[in-house]
Amino acid sequence: MSPASAAPAEVRGSRFGRIGRELGSLPRAAWACFLIATLNAVCWAAITPTFWVPDEPAHAGYAQFVAERGALPGLSTNTDALRVPGAGEEQATVYGKLPFGVEGKPSWLVSDDARITRQLDGGGLGRSNVGQALNTSQSPPLYYALEAIPYRIAYDANYLDRIFAMRAFSALFAGLTALFVFLFLRQVLPGRPWAWTVGSLAVAFQPVMGFVSGGINNDALVYATSAATLWGLARAFRRGLTVGTGALIGATLALGLLTKLTTLALLPGVAIGVLVLLWRGWREGRRPAIAGAVTLVMAGGIPYGAWLVANRLFTERSPAPAGGIISASASGGADALLDQLGYLWQSVLPRLPFMNEQFPYYPPWEVYFKGFVGRFGWNQYGFPSAWYWVALAIFAVILALAVTALVRHRAALRPRAGELVTYAALLLGVLFAVELAAYRYQLGLGVSFEQARYLFPALALYGALIAVAAIGAGPKWGRPVGAFLIVLAMGHSLFSQLLTLARFYA
Repeated sequence: MSPASAAPAEVRGSRFGRIGRELGSLPRAAWACFLIATLNAVCWAAITPTFWVPDEPAHAGYAQFVAERGALPGLSTNTDALRVPGAGEEQATVYGKLPFGVEGKPSWLVSDDARITRQLDGGGLGRSNVGQALNTSQSPPLYYALEAIPYRIAYDANYLDRIFAMRAFSALFAGLTALFVFLFLRQVLPGRPWAWTVGSLAVAFQPVMGFVSGGINNDALVYATSAATLWGLARAFRRGLTVGTGALIGATLALGLLTKLTTLALLPGVAIGVLVLLWRGWREGRRPAIAGAVTLVMAGGIPYGAWLVANRLFTERSPAPAGGIISASASGGADALLDQLGYLWQSVLPRLPFMNEQFPYYPPWEVYFKGFVGRFGWNQYGFPSAWYWVALAIFAVILALAVTALVRHRAALRPRAGELVTYAALLLGVLFAVELAAYRYQLGLGVSFEQARYLFPALALYGALIAVAAIGAGPKWGRPVGAFLIVLAMGHSLFSQLLTLARFYA
């Protein structure tokens, strides 16, 4: 790791032109990471049966409604909307006939397939209905407006072909996520070009990211916008908070907020980063830091504020309160507050004697670690139990190598303490937001909410961990270890896809 001063000097020109030239001069390795991540997600799109990506029926319904009517669906939280009269007939036909058995293997009968195909090809089935969107109708429209593009391109194809076209388009967001992770690492580790590829490909082959991005789910775009936000922050730490870097961070936040309100979870970490950058700018006598902070707020706040106003005035819709982050128990008094604090504590740390028991299992292991290694479908299947322990041993080695690198380069890290605190705050903010929403969900419905994929807005930090671990192997072994970690990630992805093929088709 090199200190901040080792970053390459900016070329002359406008602030926005510098960012454009940086993107235009990317090495071929960056585009290779983009292509590999996209193709990997397309593979997931091809092998995962329709509607077996979490919440895909609702997301597909929202996108279809936008594509067919050029409008946003009305609010609906009726989870049986696909079964009620008047639901979109195409989607209801596929949903009703799809083998959705949780236990055992589905029966892929040729006669059933031919019957569904005849129904879909025959025409006359209704294509849109408000009920299709289910409770995703509270989500902002950016992802669904983009998914309307492949839907309209494949408009004359049958419903399943249109679904695949939308899935393939969503796979591009996996590529963008890997690309922005590459750009993030380019700023964080300026003296280690080979490590940028290592971290980016680790993300490209992350199986849960590929699985979700290979379906119709707005999380795919959130992963990309969040990685872009981290790139913007890293760039600001290297080059200062200017109008250009402020606009970049604000614009990526705005895109995330217009995709899914869980992007709000990034705001505390971004705020801490901005404060660190303002303090640094003040100490160095740089006024542009204030202009950069103002630009960031305007670039992020104005588009999202305009959406909120338009949403209220012209659609009679309202977003979920704080993206589901605010707990319904907020007004429940001291006991409710203590209960929620106990839930947050136990989601990460062992229960203390005076706390009510909130979990019959240990969430960091059962939910987050196992979920990160791989839980697929609607979280119905994953690896055999022993494989998670093998993964834990591998992760322990990776973590030890990363710690070795941090200790070895501690002198270079001291001036970057504020940057490291910012990244830690981003990760903790995402985790905190997920658990707040989970407590609200548990309180209202009595079921668990947490899933590892909800932490993926911080996926760029996972790429950084893998890159730093490779550096920790030392000058002689760093590149070979990095290559081994890429091969390990490829194997992880391949076996996850084979697991899916065995689950549904073997």
